[in-house]
Amino acid sequence: MRLRAALIATLLNVIVCSLLIAACSITAASIQNSIIEEEMRMICRLTGDLSAKSEFQDAPLDYLNGISEEGNILFAYFEEDGTVAYQNNSFEFDFPTEEQRSHSTGDHKVYKIKNEFGEKLTCVSKTFDDGTVVMFAKKTVIAAEAMGSFLWLMILIVMAALVLQFTIIYRSVARSDSMVESIMRVLEDFTEGKFDSRIKNAVAGSQTVAAKYNATLSRVQDRVFNQQRKNRIFGQVINQMKTGIITVDNDLRVGFTTNITGDLFGVDTTEAENQSIASVFNNEDLENAFREAMGSNTGNMYVKEIEGMTPAGGVRPLRIYASPLYREGKSAGVIAVIEDITEIKKLEQLRTDFAANVSHEMKTPLTSIKGFVETLQAGAVDNHEMARKFLNIIMIEADRLTRLINDILSITKMESGNENVEIKKIALDRAVMEVCDLLKIHAEEKEVKVNASPNPTPSFVMGNPDRIKQLLINLIENAIKYNKVGGSVTVKVFEDDEHIYLNVSDTGIGVKEEHLKRLFERFYRVDKGRSRAMGGTGLGLAIVKHIVNSMGGFIEVNSKYGEGTEFLVTLLKAREEPALIEENTENAENMEDSE
Repeated sequence: MRLRAALIATLLNVIVCSLLIAACSITAASIQNSIIEEEMRMICRLTGDLSAKSEFQDAPLDYLNGISEEGNILFAYFEEDGTVAYQNNSFEFDFPTEEQRSHSTGDHKVYKIKNEFGEKLTCVSKTFDDGTVVMFAKKTVIAAEAMGSFLWLMILIVMAALVLQFTIIYRSVARSDSMVESIMRVLEDFTEGKFDSRIKNAVAGSQTVAAKYNATLSRVQDRVFNQQRKNRIFGQVINQMKTGIITVDNDLRVGFTTNITGDLFGVDTTEAENQSIASVFNNEDLENAFREAMGSNTGNMYVKEIEGMTPAGGVRPLRIYASPLYREGKSAGVIAVIEDITEIKKLEQLRTDFAANVSHEMKTPLTSIKGFVETLQAGAVDNHEMARKFLNIIMIEADRLTRLINDILSITKMESGNENVEIKKIALDRAVMEVCDLLKIHAEEKEVKVNASPNPTPSFVMGNPDRIKQLLINLIENAIKYNKVGGSVTVKVFEDDEHIYLNVSDTGIGVKEEHLKRLFERFYRVDKGRSRAMGGTGLGLAIVKHIVNSMGGFIEVNSKYGEGTEFLVTLLKAREEPALIEENTENAENMEDSE
């Protein structure tokens, strides 16, 4: 490559130089021939002027020989009849024609002839008064001879310049080729991910250029790394998103999609690119949604609910948010974000169920209260014994309604998370003893024995005293309420290095296994009639679970129908200073002694 470039450049210069030398030679020859012509005319005029002198007439040949020797001029002297009287060369001159002779007098016309060797001669004739004719001739200068030895000097100079030019061009092209090869090698490394590749060992004269290229490559590397970092962050964000993303072109061919999208529809999207959306997802509703979004031409967000697939083959509700894509003012496809709204649907259903349950639970006591009030208004108020009975029932239903409202308010506050409550260290085993004393009368009425005792060392948890008390009341009261006559309730508090455990077990009626999973749902009752008869609201265990969750713990239940139920609450253990532990221990011992 470099040799060919140098040769082509040198060849072009050879042609140019050759044309220049030829032009110079032709010009020089033309100038010299003009001088010869003028010289010949001058000799002819001079001869005419001297022909009248006696010196010339006595010895014309001596004069002519003198002129020819000084000017290296050929001449021939012709008699009147055209015969050659004398000539100073071996060339046989032809007698000038009438035209040449007739024009030779006066303006001395110059004309050209060729000798026997084919060389051109510049000629001029002079006719004397006695009829004799003299013809002068001199060799015409050709272009090759015009510059003489200077021509070869020019040729040598041009050749030397061409050699120097060839060398310079060859080395310059060699440097350029080396630089191009280095650049191509670096670019190939870049395509293979070797972004630290640089131009090395640059030849002299290319080091500055190599340094500039390397500086540019460093900037490119920084931009590539920054873009890669952004792409990684974008990829991580996309992978962490729980929503799917799909882009399609105007022919509904997939341009981009995420793995979560395939999970939402139960399909594999690893090779979805450039495939039709129908062949990848096989979901008519999805395809129609894209068509409708593309055909809207409003630029607004298009929202539609469709159905996807669960890993188990079930149906899941999805919501698609689609928006048209534009490139240079023309439609380029659609981008869609797809979210799983299963939990939203569940929450909507829970809200609906909650409203229905609240309405139902409130309707029952209100109906009862209204019925007894109407009975009293109808005249039963005059029957004191019956009126007192009805008023007691109204009071019971009002208390039940109050408990229901209070429980609803409690669980609503806990679910909202906006309630600011005081958190402090609480001795859970001491709180158990207080609640057991509070429910002692209720247990005696049910003929149920409650077994509980404080620990030698208090077991501390972090929580709100009122919520801890509500949790204990709900669990222990349920154990008493749904127990058998003569049964027992056992409450234990024990701990390990990290946790405090609360165990509430009873010997009551128990719960069938199919009810255990739903036992902590709001308004769920195993035996609705019996629960209402005992004043239950159906929210007690739901409140217990919320309290336990708010404290960072969890609750478990085990039950055997007909034998009893056991609840185990696990809470985080509160860290306590040794001095405070000793003080609490002393206080606990004093309490036991006083008892």
